[in-house]
Amino acid sequence: MELNKIAESFFNSIENKDFKKVESLLTNNFKITGVSPEPLGVKEMIGALRAYTTGMPDFRFNYKVGSVSKNIVESKVKITGTHLNEMPAPMPGVPDIPATNKRINMPEEKIRFTFRDNKIEFLNIETTPDGGIPGVLKRLGVEIPTEVHR
Repeated sequence: MELNKIAESFFNSIENKDFKKVESLLTNNFKITGVSPEPLGVKEMIGALRAYTTGMPDFRFNYKVGSVSKNIVESKVKITGTHLNEMPAPMPGVPDIPATNKRINMPEEKIRFTFRDNKIEFLNIETTPDGGIPGVLKRLGVEIPTEVHR
């Protein structure tokens, strides 16, 4: 499968809450950086994504197809959603978040997928100021514990 199609399938699967499909697109040692103070593995990333898609049923990445070079795909995302349901704790040190009915519209962020054997091995999000998980939580009015900031 074309790498751009795999990247697009990754985001579509998250939006459709098909986390088994998401996992099938990742290598065993997958890591994501840029969205939280520390890199996340598969389990931690899926936990955060489940929280977001539960709390915001209309959660979308608004993925823009980008360029492909060998095993690298560079693209952009712009997260949007409405916080209509209680959001399970999206990260350690943050409690469940009661519905706020707030609409979030995050700034566009550059992303870079690195593939190995047609699976996503590494995903880096070049977060903008107030982006990533902390940015979403800030927009929902949630204070992030200081021990999470490293």
